[in-house]
Amino acid sequence: MREIAADRFAFGCHRFGFGPAPGGGAVDTERHVVPMVKAALDLGIRTFDSAVLYRATLQLGRALEILGVRPEEIRFQTKCLRYLGLAGEGATEHQPEALLTGIPARYQGLTDRWDGSEAGTESQICRERIELGGGKLYGVALHDGPDKEQQAGLDWEADIRPAVRMLQRAKRQGFVERIGLGVKVPGFVGRFVREEPGVLDYAGVTFCPAILHEMMGVFAEAEREKYEVTLMGINYGQAFTLTEDPAGAAPFLYNYAVANGAERELMSRFYRACGSTPLLHLAAAVAGLLVVNFPGVVTQIVTSTMTPGRLVETVRLVREAEVPAPVWAELKAMELIPREFPVR
Repeated sequence: MREIAADRFAFGCHRFGFGPAPGGGAVDTERHVVPMVKAALDLGIRTFDSAVLYRATLQLGRALEILGVRPEEIRFQTKCLRYLGLAGEGATEHQPEALLTGIPARYQGLTDRWDGSEAGTESQICRERIELGGGKLYGVALHDGPDKEQQAGLDWEADIRPAVRMLQRAKRQGFVERIGLGVKVPGFVGRFVREEPGVLDYAGVTFCPAILHEMMGVFAEAEREKYEVTLMGINYGQAFTLTEDPAGAAPFLYNYAVANGAERELMSRFYRACGSTPLLHLAAAVAGLLVVNFPGVVTQIVTSTMTPGRLVETVRLVREAEVPAPVWAELKAMELIPREFPVR
C-alpha cells in the first residue's frame, strides 16, 4: 500500500463537456455531473481541473451549487490559450471524434480556436471564474502550446508571452494563485522554462509509462527549477485501459489522438511485457510510485471518468496496484521504462 493523501489527486472535468455520458449521449448536469462531483468530494478530493476548451466549467459550477458547496471550498484550476469560437470560415476542429460525442447543446456549432493575447487570456480566465460561480483560480495553465505549433504555427512573442504577462498580472492581483502548463509533449516544459525563467509554478503533462524516459528529465529539471509536476490522464486516452493486444485492437486513443501503427506496436510491446498484469494496473502503479518517490516534485495526479465506481477504483489502484518483480525486470530489459525507475 502506497501512502498517498487524497489531496494529491485532482478530478479532471473534461468529460463534463466532451462526454459521452454513461451509456452514450450528451452529459446532463444533475444525472451525470452531480454524482461525479459528490464521489470526488466523498473521496477527499478537493482539486478540480478544467479548461476553456473542455466546455465543462459551467457544469461543474452548477453541480457545486446543487450540492451546496461554495467555490471557495474547492481548489479550481483551468487552462487558457484555446477557446471556443464560431465554426466555419476555415476553422478546424482538432479534437478527435471520440471526444465530441457528448457535447451539451449549448456548445454545439462552436469549435476550438487560439488566442494568446493579453485581452483574450483575460477574457478566458474571467469566463472560467464566472462559470465556476466565484472564488479565485488555484491555477491557470497555458494549454497545448505544442499543438498550436503543429496545427497553425507558434510565434512565442505573439502566442505565449502576452498570455504569460497577463497571468503574472492576475497572480499579483490575487486572482490566480499559480501559473502552469497543460501539454502533451514533455519537451515543451524545458523550452518554456528557458523562455520564461522563474514563471512556472507547475507543469501538467499528459502522462503514461510510455513517456517515462522523457519525464525523468522533467522531474530532474523541476527539482532544480523549483516547479511542481502534475500527471494528467494517466491512461493516455485509452491506451493503458486495453485488455487485448493493442496491435490488433479496434481504434483507440493514444495521447488523445487515434493511435498510429508505431504507437500500436509500442503498446503491444508493453502488453506482452506485462503478461497477466493489466496495463491499467501498470499505469496506476507507475503514477503512485512517482508520487511516493518524488514527493516534492510530483504533487498531483489528475484522473477523469463519468462513473463514480471507476473513480474509486482508480484511486485505489494508484495506492495499491502491484506489478510483479519479473514484469518490472522485463519492462526495463526491453527499455520500455528507465532502468533507474524506482519500483518500490
